[in-house]
Formats: sequence, structure tokens, C-alpha cells
Amino acid sequence: MKDSGLSTLISDGMIIQRDVSFPVWSKEKLSVSFSGKKYESQKINEKWLLTLDPVKAGGPFTMDISSEKGSYTVSDIYAGDVWMCAGQSNMEMQMDRLRDNFGEEWETKDFPLIRLFKVPQECDFTGSREELTGGSWISPSRETLHEFTGTGWFFAKEMYKKHGIPIGLVRTAWGGTPVESWMSADALKDFPEKIAEGKKYADSAQNDQIAKETSDAVNKWEKHLRSEDRGLADEWEKEQTDISNWNEIALPCDFSAAGLSDFCGVIWLAKDIEVSAGFAVKKVFVWLGTITDADTVYINGVEIGNTGYRYPPRKYACKGIIKKGKNRIVIRVICNNGEGGVTKDKPFRIFTDNETIELAGTWKYKVGAAASVRPAEFFFQRFPTGNYNAMIAPLLKYPLKGVIWYQGESNDSNPNDYGKLFRLLIQDWREKSGNKELPFLFVQLPIWKAPSDNDEKSSWAIIREAQAAALSLPATGMACALDLGEWNDLHPLNKKDVSLRLFMAAEKLLFKIDNSSPGPVLQRVEKRQGKLFLYFNNCANGLKVIPEGKKPHVSVIDANKQVLCQAEIAGIDVICIDISSLKEPKKVLYAWADNPAARQLYNSDGLPMLPFKAEII
Repeated sequence: MKDSGLSTLISDGMIIQRDVSFPVWSKEKLSVSFSGKKYESQKINEKWLLTLDPVKAGGPFTMDISSEKGSYTVSDIYAGDVWMCAGQSNMEMQMDRLRDNFGEEWETKDFPLIRLFKVPQECDFTGSREELTGGSWISPSRETLHEFTGTGWFFAKEMYKKHGIPIGLVRTAWGGTPVESWMSADALKDFPEKIAEGKKYADSAQNDQIAKETSDAVNKWEKHLRSEDRGLADEWEKEQTDISNWNEIALPCDFSAAGLSDFCGVIWLAKDIEVSAGFAVKKVFVWLGTITDADTVYINGVEIGNTGYRYPPRKYACKGIIKKGKNRIVIRVICNNGEGGVTKDKPFRIFTDNETIELAGTWKYKVGAAASVRPAEFFFQRFPTGNYNAMIAPLLKYPLKGVIWYQGESNDSNPNDYGKLFRLLIQDWREKSGNKELPFLFVQLPIWKAPSDNDEKSSWAIIREAQAAALSLPATGMACALDLGEWNDLHPLNKKDVSLRLFMAAEKLLFKIDNSSPGPVLQRVEKRQGKLFLYFNNCANGLKVIPEGKKPHVSVIDANKQVLCQAEIAGIDVICIDISSLKEPKKVLYAWADNPAARQLYNSDGLPMLPFKAEII
């Protein structure tokens, strides 16, 4: 029966969308019994279709399926609400990454009716696929929760706690992917150059050759680096290595601070620490923040862990390796493209359950080998239409409650197209699904990089503006995550509050709950008597400043210069700016930077004011 052509969504443990008909497509004629009724499929354009009648929330149900080739049963089916969880790495991020922040989630036993389906990560440039190539449903447990999308999990929990409806999460996400990779050729008809770019990779044999050549080049570079690395040859990881003549470096830092700008190759870092007998006998945790690009970590000559690329937090553990007295920590760092370093303002320590030794400060370092820039990897998933064809199209013919979307970071190199692309994606998915008001909730980008003044050209601010503009489409909602980011991490860990804000948006949109989502939004600007008065909606019980006592500021563009101006809260929903000293005020900007330094305004519910740029008339 595996060759019957059924979607892998139709499998044990599935959640079926309640209150709507459900299509069952196949490659052969089927008979199906479900919820006390029998159905026979009919042939439509070389495929077979039967449509199950709507069922109310509940279960468990079974689906008995038979054909000329045999029969089988799909069991443990529940009817509830099915949410597509789509986007790039911040939607893909699994609970495993969040374990140290939200460990209590592994103790939960009250949510067996939240189910996850992970769509296989594949791309196809030949056209839209009919069905997925794999995937199965899982229920949360201590053994499986680590696989759940963090954003999806916390969103589903809130939904289930409030409404008691089974929740299906269909995670179709892939890190590092731009919006156009999730769009159909139809949606991209106004961008023929993007369609053409995707079509370049319609030849699978060519793609295999590209992948092989890329892999061979990377492997050759890495093999050469290993052979040239004096540290590996001379075993610098061992505690007997004399590091007295190594150079000093203050960690954490970018390696450029040590005169290693644009360095590619291997750097060895070493530090001796003293520990007590009590420390030595316990399980020891070593947290090193994030490191660019790859690392291998040793304690007293024994490898305790390694990570192959820059983004994951370095969290290692060991027992029985540490001894009383002096111990040596050694980190072998591979720098791929001249951006090496240990990220600042991240946990950088070694600790037990009751004692911590901070590792920040003076370390020793020595170059093991210098190299050319590492050959670039090739990511097919970043090209237009590929992910849509393989990971979205097969889903849109099945009913959904809605979509939650977290994406935008990978469009920062060309932000000006994002507004049109994002709207086209939403409209196209709705058209393809047959639901012109398919609820679409999305996360507005958080902060990124070091704090800075407002800048009209900020790519992340332009993308945030485009995301907010999509709220003009019907049946949309947004979670403003401006304050939930981390300046030094593209993958902030506070997915719980992001999800709570998505839930607020869903409550407002789907259940008509009166709340202040997505936060204060600029409605109008009035200029009178040398002052600007800016009015907002979604202020709840009023505007406030966080942290309390901090003076909020906006930027006013006056003729050819930009002036930082203090803002005063002048009412429940209004702020006032004195512009009497400015000759030609033209625009006012708030929180308009990748990481705006001035972003202190919130509503009484704790939701941040949305960034804005407005003309002064």
C-alpha cells in the first residue's frame, strides 16, 4: 500500500483539520471508512480523490483504507487545528536548543494532543510536487520534545490551554532561506529574473555535479588544513605543551583584536585554571558562547566536544577529566573566511551545579596554520521556487487552520523587494489553498548587531516596515519581536515570548479577543506650534517607557541632517516632540536601525511600539 500515493500526512497520530472537508488523494482507487462513514474515490485527471465529511474536534478516530492491493488502518487520528510552521532557521529551531532556558518543558505531561509533523527538507526546481517524500507525526514526550519547533511548541501550548483543541504543527522550515525560495513561479511572475534563477537548477544531474564539486573543494581545503596544522602534528591540545611563549589574547573577542584581521586557518587557544577537589569530582559543564567558525575543545588533552559551524551555542560537558589543581582548556578554532572570533556577551565559563569559574580574560594563542578562504558551500535551498515546490505545494491542498511564519533575515541583502515579495507569497498560498483568507500570522524581525542610531538605509528596518505593511492584507496578524532579540545572535532563544505574541495575534484575529496586539502602531502625525504630536493605536491602558526613567527619543530628518530629539508621553496614545529649533523637518523615525539604540516605548501590556518612519507635512 506504500505505492498508493497517499500523502505521508495521512499516517498514525495525524491531526486532521476540524469542521472542514478533508481530501484524500491517491494513485489508485481506494475505499475508506472514517468516523462511521464509507467513501469511494473517483478518478480525476489521472489521480483518485475522495473527500471526507467534516468532523468536530475530538478523537481518536481510525481510517480504514483498502484497495485491490490490500488494506491497512491509520490510527490515533484526532480532529483539531492544523498550523503550518514555515520560514527559516528561527522557525526551524528545535526545543533541543532551548533546553537550558526552558528545561521545565520536559516535565510536562499534559499536552499529548499537540502533534508535530516535520516536512523533509528538499527542494525541486522542475515544478510543484504533488506529495511529500516522507515525514511522520510525533507526540511530545521526554524522548521527543527536543524535535519540536520551539516557536510552534509554545504557540500550540497556549492554544491548547485556552481552547482545549488538539493542535497539529506541520513544520516546513529551512535555515538561511530567502522569501523567494518559498514562492511559486506564479507568485514570482513580476520577478522573471528570479524565476530564471531557479530554473538554472532544474537539471538534477547538473545539481549532483555542482554538489560533488563543492564538496570535493571543501574536503580538499579541510584536508590540506589538517595536514598543515602544526598544532595537530605537535599535539598542542596536551597539557604538557609549553605555552609560555604563545601570544596573549583577551577573550571573548573578534580575532582582529589580536592583529588577525581577515585571518583564515587554524588558531589554537589555551588557558590554565585552578580547581578545587570538590569541583573536580562533579559533572562539569563548559559553555563557550558561539565561535566563528568551527571548534574542537579539549580539557587536559581529552576532546570534550566539537561544533562544525558558527551558529550553535557551544555547550559541552565532561566528568572524570578535571583534576584538583591546574587544568588546561584548549580550543582549536577553524576560521573559514576572515571573520573568526569568540562572540562577546555570551556565557563563557566552566561550572558545576554549585561552582562557576569565568573564562573571560587573558588566554594564550598560537596560529596552527594559515590558509586561503574556505571554498563556499552551495545551498540549493536558497534559490527561488525550490522550497515551495517540494515543501509547500504538497501541503496547500490539505486544509489548515492557519500559518505561522518566521523569516526575513536572509533577505537583508536586498530588503527593498521584500514588501512586494512577502505580500505575493501570502496571496499565492491562499489562492493555491483555496482559502482566500487563510489566517497568516508572522513574526516581525527582532534586533540584530550592535546598537546604533536610526538609519533610513537599515536593511532590517526596511524589512520590518514591509512586514508591518502586510497587516493591510485581510486575516493577518503580527508578533513584534523587536525587544526579544539578541544583538550578537541571529537565533535568539526567547521563543516563548515570541510565541505568546503570535498567540495574542491569533486570539485577536480568530477569536475576536480585544487585545493590544501587535503593539502601538503609528496612526497619524500632527504638526502644530513647533511641536509634533504622534498618535497610536493598540496602546491598552496607555504608553509607558521601559526601562522606567529612561528618556525616549526619535530622530527627525531636518533638511540634510538627522537630529535626535527627546519624546514625551503626552497622553494615553500620543507622544510629543519639540521641533521648534529645526528649520525644515521632513521625516520622523523611531527604532529605525538593525538594532536601534532608542527603543524605549511600550504599551501597558508590555508590547513594544512598532518601528516607524513618517513624513512631516
